[in-house]
Amino acid sequence: MFIIVGCTQLQVAKSPLEGAWEVVFAKQMHGDTVVLQVNKDIDGNELKIWSGNYYNYVGRWSLNDSTRDYYEGGTFRLEGNRYLEQPLYPAPNTYKMLLEIKNDTITQIGPVDDNGVVNKSNYLIEKFARLK
Repeated sequence: MFIIVGCTQLQVAKSPLEGAWEVVFAKQMHGDTVVLQVNKDIDGNELKIWSGNYYNYVGRWSLNDSTRDYYEGGTFRLEGNRYLEQPLYPAPNTYKMLLEIKNDTITQIGPVDDNGVVNKSNYLIEKFARLK
């Protein structure tokens, strides 16, 4: 004798961050002065992946004759436009940023303080495009 029981799978809402993204624009600012800008002063690329409560990024950037590889991974929390990364590797430093999602573009600005105010003396603006 067989008994068939219907099951419904619980659907968990996916974060709009879910997936793979590529840096398409970035600039390092000191006050109102641009210090470095991607594809102008520095070349390379970076991919960032969000899945569940985790993020990971890898990249390679070249400036003059020097090339560096970057990588990091950890957990994140997004509350409104406030974004917090807690790296698990390579170093356990917490990063607080503002994050805006519009269609298939993410803009990150940081660091910010506990009130979400950007540190204007030294901050980074990054834009990511969703990879399809």
